[in-house]
Order: sequence, then structure tokens, then C-alpha cells
Amino acid sequence: MVYLEKMTVKGNVYYKLVHTIKQGKKITHRAKYLGKSLPPKERVEQLKKEFLLQLTSKKYQYLSESDIDAIEHKRSAYQKEMHVCSPLEREKRLNEFMVRFTYESSKLSGVMVTLRQTSLVLNEGIIPTDIKNVTTIKELENHKKGVLIIIKYGGAFTPRFVKKLHAILFDGVDSIIAGKTRDELQRNVKLAGTPYVPPPWRMVKKEWPSLFAWHKAQGRKLHPIELAAILHLKVISLQPFVDGNSRLSRLLMNWTLWKKKYPPVHIPIEDLERYYAALDKYQIEKDEKPFIDYIKKRYLAS
Repeated sequence: MVYLEKMTVKGNVYYKLVHTIKQGKKITHRAKYLGKSLPPKERVEQLKKEFLLQLTSKKYQYLSESDIDAIEHKRSAYQKEMHVCSPLEREKRLNEFMVRFTYESSKLSGVMVTLRQTSLVLNEGIIPTDIKNVTTIKELENHKKGVLIIIKYGGAFTPRFVKKLHAILFDGVDSIIAGKTRDELQRNVKLAGTPYVPPPWRMVKKEWPSLFAWHKAQGRKLHPIELAAILHLKVISLQPFVDGNSRLSRLLMNWTLWKKKYPPVHIPIEDLERYYAALDKYQIEKDEKPFIDYIKKRYLAS
């Protein structure tokens, strides 16, 4: 049975849904936080049904019950931790993630920068003397803007949203390709270090709408971890834009998690080989599971 519970933390009132499961002598509690505002009664009842379905459903193709337990436990702990943080503490944590995520995603995309340089640019507005290419500064600043967009945007997954995100990444970097898909520019792309060949630009025009149709059809069926990982796979494999697809796919992955109130995932540069090996399994062998397993492990380790 799912019930509504009211809690007070540091004088603030919060609401959550709680489900209690008794297995022998062990009692397990699962919680879904609703926030400070209590939704209307009909919406609460609907949320109860959805929460119970989420806990009892066997629908997830790639995640086991133990996976779900670990994932939801981390989500619950993350939300509890964020609830008790002061606004200043939350802002500090968000900024730390933004710097780390921007650094690692930029490095994975071949931008030559250090974590210290990234922090100086994003936190202090200082241009390190050893960064000779001004484009590098702009790429870091644009990625930070991209992170802010995915945090604030609570709308649907649409072509307009994705194009806007890409345009932000390339604002002042390459105005010709910013926010324009490959079929609009009639360009093919090649990827270094892999035998995988992305679809030609003529196919992008066909596959681009299919990406959004897939998301609309599967968005409520897949677990958020599955949805985030597969969305990453589909975007980076389609290569809808001439450049910036890997950064874009990681932003969209974390947008999915953030929107569903799961902690974001960052991929450290030290994990580059494992990351690409998991990508290859999908791009070359059409096997989604290794990449979903990889993102699950990164989620639990983050």
C-alpha cells in the first residue's frame, strides 16, 4: 500500500509517498518525494498508482529488481540530501557538478583543457594565460549555458529544444552549423577511432523525426536510466549535427535524469575506453545493454 506522508526538515514542510514492504522480518521502505507543495487530491491518487506500478512492474527490459532497488535507493538518498541543504549549499553543489561535467564532457570531445582552467573560466571569469585558443573559452562558457538550460527546461523532447541546445553550444564558435541538422547543411560526417559510419545526411532527414516519435512512445515505458542511456545512444549514433553530437548527447542524457528527479551522471576522462567500448557494442553490434549497464554503473558511482 502507498500512503502520503508529511515531514518537517529545518522548519520546512515536505510531502512524500511511502510504500512499505515486509519480507520475513525485514521491512523495506520506498519513498517518492513530491516536494513542498501538495498536489491536488486526484493528482496524488494518480501519483500513488504510478509509484506502485513503478515498484511492482516487471516491465524493464535491461534492469533487474536489484538494479532498481539500488537506483531508487540512490535517488531517494539524493533527494533527502538535497532537501536538507540550504539554498547556498545547493547552489555550491550544482556549481561543482557544472564545472566537473563541463570539464569531463569537453575533454571527451577533444577540447584541450584542465579542470583548474575550467574552474577559472566558469567560476572566476579568468582566462588562463596557457589557453591560447579563444574558441576553447567560448566552448566552456557555452557548455555551462547548456547545463543551465537542461536544469531549467521542463518541457517536452522536441526538435526545437534540441536545436536550441545545439545552437547554444556553438554560439560564437561556428555560426554556420549552430542549430542546423546535417540534412539542412547536406553534409556527411566521419568518426575517428571507430569502424562505425554514421548515416548519410539524406538519412538524417528520415531518422530525425523518428527519434522524437520513439521518445514520445517510450518515454513513460522505460525506466529513466534506460531512457537516458538509450537517448544518448540514439543521438550520438545518428550524429544529427556536423559537430558537437557527443556533448549534446550527454547533456540530453542528464536532462532526462534531472527532469525525472534522478541525480545526474558524469563520465570521467579516465573512463574513456570503457565508455567508447560500450558505445561500440551498440553502434557496431546493435546491442543496447552494455551501454545501459555502463550508465547504470556510472549513476551508482556518481
